[in-house]
Amino acid sequence: MARECIHKYLEEHQSNYQGKYRCHSCVQTKKFEHKFHYYIRDIQFREINVFVTVDYSGDEVKTTFSVDLHEQEQEYITKDALKQILYFNKYKTILHCHVFQHYINSKNTNSMLEPLDYRNILDYLEYHRGTNQETVDEFYEFFMPYLDRLLSNGNYKKYMDSVSLLLDKILYEYEWDGMTAKYLDTQYQYHLYYFRLIIKDVFKHLDGFYNTVKEPLLDAIWRLCNSQRFAFAIMTDFGNLVLSHYRITKAIFNYIDNRIHEEGKTSNIVIPYLKAIFENDIEGYQNASMDVIRFVMNDMLTFANHDLQLAIGNSIVQSEGYDLLINLFSKDYNTFVFVCFPISTFPPEYKEIIRENLETAIRFYAGRMEHDEYRLSSFEQVCNINRLLMENYKEYGGKHV
Repeated sequence: MARECIHKYLEEHQSNYQGKYRCHSCVQTKKFEHKFHYYIRDIQFREINVFVTVDYSGDEVKTTFSVDLHEQEQEYITKDALKQILYFNKYKTILHCHVFQHYINSKNTNSMLEPLDYRNILDYLEYHRGTNQETVDEFYEFFMPYLDRLLSNGNYKKYMDSVSLLLDKILYEYEWDGMTAKYLDTQYQYHLYYFRLIIKDVFKHLDGFYNTVKEPLLDAIWRLCNSQRFAFAIMTDFGNLVLSHYRITKAIFNYIDNRIHEEGKTSNIVIPYLKAIFENDIEGYQNASMDVIRFVMNDMLTFANHDLQLAIGNSIVQSEGYDLLINLFSKDYNTFVFVCFPISTFPPEYKEIIRENLETAIRFYAGRMEHDEYRLSSFEQVCNINRLLMENYKEYGGKHV
């Protein structure tokens, strides 16, 4: 009956309306009842929360909202919540909803639960304590020992099921519009350390995973490749995993190419970067590295919160050297290279090279200003170059003003 009323509601409330609220977390409170936490961010990026109880025990779905929302938004949230409930019903669980707090308090890491139980523990912790590093750390106190035991038992299927369920929850990115910038909502930054450990463990048993659960393994790698910021934040370990075994690496790239073709996607910054390393393509690697920097720059100019992206950019620069930024500027003549990576942070020996490149660029843009279609964009770049010269080369302060 419960499943029937869910399907009935979804069938009767079909709509193309895209709601504004996003799911934060949920907990099951009764056999046929869930409580969900949804939220939006205002133009100051402050979180505005709404809690909804979904009762699907009878012939009709019943919902109770903590605040009044317009009908379309309530309907959107209800449908989204019901779809998640259907998703949960695909998996079995051991831990009853009424004993979650007792189980967490007991710090019981010896019992073997089901994959969804651990996903539910994370949801429970986040619902009651918010999403933060402390909450995520506590979750992994349960999750990592469980994964270790699965590896010891050679249970690669449950291992991948558990990781896939976790990826379903944490691989999201929401963009919220502010007055002058956007805010990128993510959760995976709290999981970076632990996913490095997980990837290292998979790497140690890669043959076992590939021979036993090939499709789930390749799918997880594909999903990580599509989460570009997350992938580059763990690139050292992720790259080692993808590129370590020639036979498996070939299978990974074949799988990725097929998925790109099937889903009509364009290649992103992760895949060319990894392929260039695998194929020992020096020029391709340089181009891929510059694409990463372009991606980072765009994020830094778009999002108010870009610490992770800046760390990714700095990591690439430390690996490839400052010549990468010089080459990128000489190729694009984009002054935002030196906005995102200030000239003052470059080693002294690059100062004169940068000045010469800036002066070459200003002559280029001065010539483009004669064409109407390029005048405004060129004027912006000329102003930026003048500012960079005046701020970093005092002896040239009046040269191009």
